[in-house]
Amino acid sequence: MSRRLYYIDWLRVLAVLLLFPFHTSRVFNFGEAFYVKSTHIWAWINVAIGFVDRWHMPLLFLLAGSSAFLSLTKRTTSEFTRERLLRLGVPLVFGILVIMVPQTWVGAHFNSGSTESIWRYIVSLDFLRWNIRGGGDYYGGFGVGHLWFILFLLVFSLVAMPLFSWGRSEPGRGRLQGWARRLARPAWWLLPPLILWFTEGMPDFFGKKIFYFLAFFVLGYILVADETFAATAKRYRFPALAAGTILTAAYIASWQMRDALADPSLPLFAVNYAGMLGVWTILIGMLGAGRRYLDTPSATLAYLAEASYPLYILHQTVIVVVGWFVVRTSMGGALQWVAVLTGSVAVSFAMYEIVRRVGVLRFLFGMRPAR
Repeated sequence: MSRRLYYIDWLRVLAVLLLFPFHTSRVFNFGEAFYVKSTHIWAWINVAIGFVDRWHMPLLFLLAGSSAFLSLTKRTTSEFTRERLLRLGVPLVFGILVIMVPQTWVGAHFNSGSTESIWRYIVSLDFLRWNIRGGGDYYGGFGVGHLWFILFLLVFSLVAMPLFSWGRSEPGRGRLQGWARRLARPAWWLLPPLILWFTEGMPDFFGKKIFYFLAFFVLGYILVADETFAATAKRYRFPALAAGTILTAAYIASWQMRDALADPSLPLFAVNYAGMLGVWTILIGMLGAGRRYLDTPSATLAYLAEASYPLYILHQTVIVVVGWFVVRTSMGGALQWVAVLTGSVAVSFAMYEIVRRVGVLRFLFGMRPAR
């Protein structure tokens, strides 16, 4: 793979920007706990959140796997490992000890009735208190929050090192290209959903399906080994997106039927497999659309591609803090949603403008040194 795949960068940027309305909506959705909640709760937001949630994090892990392959075409495995430890490990530790603190402090106030000042919360080390109640750091104490994605990427990068080393060898590279060409054939699109169905049923890690996301990471690594997959995805982008949207919507709408089916049973497997096929075909359609419409460089992409990682680290904390102030106003629900969204976007980008100009902050946020 000799050239840069700009559509991979664009899809990553768009996926990160989508987190702003997604996590803003968590302040207003019904049922599920969050660090702060408005009194204006809408059940219909759960449907939108549920639909996006089916493919959003899988897309980010798929793109991360593709980026790992592309990075290893320019680095040795030891250089790649060192870079992953610095660019993932350092922001993870910094994020847990600094970025997460305002989030969990708000959660302690909103969900646990705490009246503790944030200064007292820090110096008393309450922000490191292990919270074993349901909801975890939504109620205060130690939290990883949205940084679980960075933790998983670090683990995946280290666990997959044997695959990376093998993929750099001559026979390994040929095998990867062969699998990428096979998976490019529409008939072979039926295989990944079976793998995903199997991994989704494996044990969770702190409520997150670690093996499920590892499968997307590895699939992303394989798919970019040969241009054939991207070319086929580009050709079938509209049918793939349509099929994926229909299957995913049907899967979400069938939740009562799924709950009524025996587990295990063949009907339940069929429904769950169809749901996974929906996720996979949506991702194929997005990759194909990206390959067709977004595979060009631009100054906007250069700026946003560098900004996307710090914005990911910052965005949820900013949303929670902005939301903490907005939900206590007398504004209507729709105005509150707009205020949280626009306020968090503005504050996050303003903070990024500071981060990108300070060498120490660039290091702590996993950015490369400024040129």
